[in-house]
Order: sequence, then C-alpha cells, then structure tokens
Amino acid sequence: MRNIKLSFACFVGIILLVACAQAEATPTAAPEQPASTPAPYSPTIFEAGNEAKASQSRLDDPRPNVIFIFTDDQPYHTTQYMPTVRDVLMKDGITFENGLSTTPLCCPSRASILSGEYVHNHQVYTNTWPEGGAKKFNDTSSYAVWLKDAGYHTAYLGKYLNDYDALEPYGYVAKGWEEWDVFLGKNLHADDDVGASQYYSDFSMSENGSVVEYNGEKSVFGADLITQKAVDYISDKRDEPFMLTMAYYNPHSPYFWAERDDPQFRMNGALKADPYRPPNFMEEDVSDKPQYLQDLHPISVEKIDISYKQILRSLLSVDDGVASVLAALDKTGLSKKTIIFFITDNGLTVGNHRLGLTKNCPYESCARIPFIVYSPAMFPARTDDHIVANIDLAPTFAELAGVTQPEKVNGVSLVPLLNDANADWRDSILLEHWPTEDGIGSKIPEFYAVRTADWKYVEYSTGEKELYDLKNDPDELENIADKPEYTEKQKQLKILLDELKKE
Repeated sequence: MRNIKLSFACFVGIILLVACAQAEATPTAAPEQPASTPAPYSPTIFEAGNEAKASQSRLDDPRPNVIFIFTDDQPYHTTQYMPTVRDVLMKDGITFENGLSTTPLCCPSRASILSGEYVHNHQVYTNTWPEGGAKKFNDTSSYAVWLKDAGYHTAYLGKYLNDYDALEPYGYVAKGWEEWDVFLGKNLHADDDVGASQYYSDFSMSENGSVVEYNGEKSVFGADLITQKAVDYISDKRDEPFMLTMAYYNPHSPYFWAERDDPQFRMNGALKADPYRPPNFMEEDVSDKPQYLQDLHPISVEKIDISYKQILRSLLSVDDGVASVLAALDKTGLSKKTIIFFITDNGLTVGNHRLGLTKNCPYESCARIPFIVYSPAMFPARTDDHIVANIDLAPTFAELAGVTQPEKVNGVSLVPLLNDANADWRDSILLEHWPTEDGIGSKIPEFYAVRTADWKYVEYSTGEKELYDLKNDPDELENIADKPEYTEKQKQLKILLDELKKE
C-alpha cells in the first residue's frame, strides 16, 4: 500500500509528502507510559498510482461526483477528535447538528440508507435472519441502482449489510454496484454489541464476486484497504461521474486501531482526550426510566473509559481515509466537482444513562449521528439545526444525479436545504426499534418515537412512555411523560407520532 505522512497544518491547498507509514492493526493496548516528548501525530495519506488530472470534458460536465463515507457505531461527539473531519469537513462544510438514525442499529439503518425508507417499510428489523440481515433486504431498489441507470459509475467498499455472507452465491454482488469490494463476515459473533475482529485484520473480501483472502503476506488493516481502494477508484474514474461509498467498520467493537496510531490518546501521544462525562453518564436515578433500564446491570466505568480511548484511536484511520480522499480529489482536479457526505450508521452510548457501550435506545446518544456535507465550491460552510436523517441520503443522491426517486421513499432530498438554509423543511421525524436477537438491544422493548427540534416522545410496546423537553433537558434526565402540566404537549406529540407511523 502506498501511503505518506501529511503535516496537517499544510493540508489545505498543499500536499506535503514526507514519510511512509505501515498499515497494520494491533489488537492489544500498549501500557500507559509517560514520555518527555509526546509521540507526534499527522494524518497518513494513501496515494493512487496514477496522478493524472481529470479531463476538461469531465470538468465541463455538470453532474457532480458523490463520495459517501460512513462509519460503524460512532458516538456523535467524537468527530471533534478526528483532525481532518473536524478541521476540514466541519470547518468548510455544512454540519447538521440534528442528524439522526431513524433506527439506531447497524443493518436496519444501512438498509434505510440504501433505500431511503423507514424500517417499518423495508422490514429489515434486525441484524440477522429471519427478522433482518442482508437476506431480508430487497436490493432491486437502492441509490446504487438508480444512479447506475443514470449513467454513474458505482462502487461500494467495506462493510455491507450484517449477515452478508448468508447471501448466495457466496460473495454475492448486490444490484447496482459496478465495483464491489465488501468484507465477508465469516465467524462474526452473533452479538453485535460484542462485534469481532473479522473486518479489522486477517479477513476475506468479495471483490466483484471473487473471494480474496487478506492474511499472511497479504495482511492489511481493513480501514487502510478501503482507503487505498477508494483513492485508486477516484483516479481510475476521474473522467466520468461516479458514486463512491466507503463503509468503514471502525470504530465498532472491539475498537481496533492501526498500529501507527497506538501512541495517541495515551500519556505519550500528541492527541489527548479527557474521560467522557456528560451529565447523564452512569445516571444514578433511573426510577423515571423504563423497566429495562432499571433492571440493567451497568458495566464498569473503567471498561467504559478504556473502550472510549480505543474508539478514538480506531477513528484515526477513518480520518486518514478522509484526508486521503481530499488529497486524491485535489490531485485529480476534482475537488470542485465532488460532494462528500460523512455520517455513521448509528450512534453509541458511552456510559449514557448507564447503558455502557451500545445502541438501539431512543435516547440522543443512540439516535443522534454526525452528519456532514462537504463541498465548499457548491455550498457555503455553516452549522445547521434542521432535522436530517439517514433516510434522506438516497433521495439526495438521486436528485444530484438527476434521477426521479421511487414514490415509496420516505426520506427527503437535502438538495434544497443545501442550497438554501431557509428552505421549507420537516419539523419532526420517526424513530423506531424492534428487539434484537442478542445483546442489550434484545432487552429494549419495541418502541416508536417522534423527535422534533425541542421534544421527544416515546411509546413502548409495554405501555411505558417517555417524554423529554430537549430544549431544557438535552441530556434526557427527567422523563415528564404523563405529568399533568405536559398533558397537552404529550397529546400533540402522540397525534404526530401516529401520523408518522403511517408513512
């Protein structure tokens, strides 16, 4: 793999090649040892073999390239510890502060991303068959199919849908994808809260239907392989419009990181982070919360703190991928022709409400996600508080490509909002969950929730309810459901929730 170090201060506008870095994972933590001089940090840039510029005919073509980068189980706030994402994408892009995953679980969310539909419509309820998984998803209608039909080249790199290896034939190429380099999940643990190392090292991959093993002499860190393939793809397709999806497994449990990043977020690293302590961390009084949360036996604070630093370390190789993509676009001359979208499939609790490290819950720590759109040449930078969601991506990609989306799509194209911060927009969205096969998600009852800018109302299949005033209680510490002074507000939100469930 070809890669070089970039001094981050010189990133914008100038690409400075200075050193090579290895692309291997380490599953074990190094001991915390103080050092007189902190281990330096700068992003690692992966290069394409061909550095030719895009043709003038491509630059004259009005169709933009679309690059969609997303992570797996990333806590919302952790983008502040990703130098390139923070200092380039967020600084010069549009950062949506109310980005949401309508069902905060890997496979259901990914199916919603691909189709633009709520989970109750595409019916991929969980991660594995028969309630969910890749076999449950109808891949005949996705943004890949729509954009390919419109003349776009399409590529999917990384993690696809959970239980993907159950599809036949083994290494199946989903419809609409011309370039398909997808992790095969053999021997993955059934409990998605636990995860597995399978996508980090010594993995196999379907490369356009052929199974390729990356072990032994071919061993490489999974995130780095995605990045290398991405920059090569940008170079190869520089003269034609393309839709590139980069689906990193990072920072999913077990939170592995590239060996080069081992010093960071330790005593001897240049990058630092305090222990995560939001007001709802290990919430003491949960008597107002649903029974499942009251019955939960929380994991130790020590485990949470260790895992948190591992998550931050794991995200650095994704940040390298973002930096490498930006460098490749600069070299090919495609920076002004390309729109980058950055999200995660769902959020992750980090001790919030005593939930340890998990998703599936209706709280902000599960449902809220990083949501960034970067294209300074097309859209001026801003922070935006409109409610946007994973279901909005497919219709957005369709409009950018000049495609008419199917009527069954629930999401809304972001294009009007990208062009005009004052565009008419939704004021609420539906959140929903079905119990999973294992993990904490199996203990959380089925629920439906409505989320507005200032309120959240949740109804569980058990009859339990939650109501939060997000404006005055953003950490969701006090459940005010069924309190007399909020009767009218709860009634209004109940009506709105019932309407959303019919969509």
